[in-house]
Amino acid sequence: MAVIIRKLDNKEHEYFTYVKSLCGHRTYFLYFQDDIWESAVPHTFIEILRSFLNSSKVTVTLTEKDFTLKNDALLELLKT
Repeated sequence: MAVIIRKLDNKEHEYFTYVKSLCGHRTYFLYFQDDIWESAVPHTFIEILRSFLNSSKVTVTLTEKDFTLKNDALLELLKT
């Protein structure tokens, strides 16, 4: 299972983490900020998906390429 972490474009300390399912039909994603309150969120997300997808091997990659949203309303929806 390959977990990708990408910084949001033009945002400080905001990220998307996502995993594509093995068959490629689904993508599971998570929005989080890198502050003290949300530090465990990506780990918990990965553990839940590892268990759900029954995957023993996990690779986590922090990419250099930023993630750009076409609609900021989507980000506001995810923050609530």
